[in-house]
Amino acid sequence: MSFPAFRIFSRCDLFPEEFSIVVTLRVPSLPPKRNEYLLTVVAEESDLLLLGLRLSPAQLHFLFLREDTAGAWQTRVSFRSPALVDGRWHTLVLAVSAGVFSLTTDCSLPVDIMADVPFPATLSVKGARFFVGSRRRAKGLFTGLVRQLVLLPGSDATPRLCPSRNAPLAVLSIPRVLQALTGKPEDNEVLKYPYETNIRVTLGPQPPCTEVEDAQFWFDASRKGLYLCVGNEWVSVLAAKERLDYVEEHQNLSTNSETLGIEVFRIPQVGLFVATANRKATSAVYKWTEEKFISYQNIPTHQAQAWRHFTIGKKIFLAVANFEPDEKGQEFSVIYKWSHRKLKFTPYQSIATHSARDWEAFEVDGEHFLAVANHREGDNHNIDSVIYKWNPATRLFEANQTIATSGAYDWEFFSVGPYSFLVVANTFNGTSTKVHSHLYIRLLGSFQLFQSFPTFGAADWEVFQIGERIFLAVANSHSYDVEMQVQNDSYVINSVIYELNVTAQAFVKFQDILTCSGGRRGLHARRAEG
Repeated sequence: MSFPAFRIFSRCDLFPEEFSIVVTLRVPSLPPKRNEYLLTVVAEESDLLLLGLRLSPAQLHFLFLREDTAGAWQTRVSFRSPALVDGRWHTLVLAVSAGVFSLTTDCSLPVDIMADVPFPATLSVKGARFFVGSRRRAKGLFTGLVRQLVLLPGSDATPRLCPSRNAPLAVLSIPRVLQALTGKPEDNEVLKYPYETNIRVTLGPQPPCTEVEDAQFWFDASRKGLYLCVGNEWVSVLAAKERLDYVEEHQNLSTNSETLGIEVFRIPQVGLFVATANRKATSAVYKWTEEKFISYQNIPTHQAQAWRHFTIGKKIFLAVANFEPDEKGQEFSVIYKWSHRKLKFTPYQSIATHSARDWEAFEVDGEHFLAVANHREGDNHNIDSVIYKWNPATRLFEANQTIATSGAYDWEFFSVGPYSFLVVANTFNGTSTKVHSHLYIRLLGSFQLFQSFPTFGAADWEVFQIGERIFLAVANSHSYDVEMQVQNDSYVINSVIYELNVTAQAFVKFQDILTCSGGRRGLHARRAEG
């Protein structure tokens, strides 16, 4: 079971400096060297454990994250387990206050530990998630029973439970569904506790859920799920995690015009974002908030084709490829920089481009580069695309190398061992989509031609790896020649996957895949543009 931290910490993101955790549990057995989590708080972005309560056969561990100028590290306070793994119920109170960690078991004498490292006063749970009985992973799941688990801000909660007539079952807060359960004792048997009553589990199709079935379980074999009847409704208790072979619709994003590109990225300590490249005058940045993306910032663009997110040190950038000139007739693509003070992207550098289709950001030997795919200048598609290099002295990108391209549509950077490669998708030379696209290798401080590929309106390159094998795939979009009559099936064409042959020191054709205009949208726009 899990839930986002903001459901509890609605007004403040800081975990309380003083608090108590009350848990009533029963652990039948625990294998040697086994660790199981009762409660954790995990940062969703980094999967970092912020706080946790972990049980082992011999000890109970309380873990938390400490952070200062020297960095962040995990601290552990361990109590010797007071015979918890015995199949009986026990109530524990862990109290944290001013560097003192105190554990009270079944209202007995508390065990106090004065730790060298106190619990942090500023532990942020922003963007975190609570997990009950796990640590977000399959390893370490709690296999016992939990009757109550309460997080109580403030000082020691022991006086609120103790003394108690039945200390192992001292009640602070238990769910209503457990309070409502009833069970009939066998002959000459003492009445069982409500939460330990014999419960019938029904197997098969979904049975009715009425007062008669209240607090009964139903196991759905087809879905591999366990359900509990509560208030005339079957509530999921345990569902098997299955790999899906489809994607379900989660959210519709409303944009002010046709979206031609999308970029997903994270900003540390801020969150997850999506930038959409919109055809009309404004593109948008959305932020993931409460399980959905909401509008965060609008940015003026000119028929934006693509966004590219990249970082240089602690600087966070977002570059847009503008296809059309601005109101003054000038063609510029713009690099925006994230302002930590304003919490938004602000213009940083404008770069003259020609119907830019794509930006590719990459790093070679500690140096940062940006490559722009210039598509055409006027009616001329045979123009130079440019590789820009970051100048640490001026803190600007400066032209480093020009490469002749023909209707360039996409750049793809990748590395193989110590070698760096850059491949361009050439789409149109002014008369035909049958043009060569080129792969370049970086040698002696510049990119040099390594291999050429016959392509047909190439719209995209992607590199991927399977085991030790390296593949390079091109999306061909359209077979077109001004001297030939366009056929109805000109968009039905093979795209190609190449594999790196180390012996031949070249990419060789591995597989043709029949596609229907990989990147058809771009070719439609190009033909309309002349």
